[in-house]
Amino acid sequence: MKVGDLVLALRKECDEALHWARECGCWFCCNESNGVGVVVERLNEKGVQHSGGYWAVMFEAGEWRLYGAEIELLSETQ
Repeated sequence: MKVGDLVLALRKECDEALHWARECGCWFCCNESNGVGVVVERLNEKGVQHSGGYWAVMFEAGEWRLYGAEIELLSETQ
């Protein structure tokens, strides 16, 4: 993964039943985000791969920080 890649947040903390009832308290639901964003910055050293790295991702609702294990790569930049 790298800056510019299009990603999807896996939203593991999102309660599916509460999500559809609009009662989930996760950041994505509270901000009505679809979970699709662009990687804007790597927040850990390149040699550190704990949990797939740590990334700042810009979503339509604003910037949120996630581990690589919490996001799925949709499209890579060239």
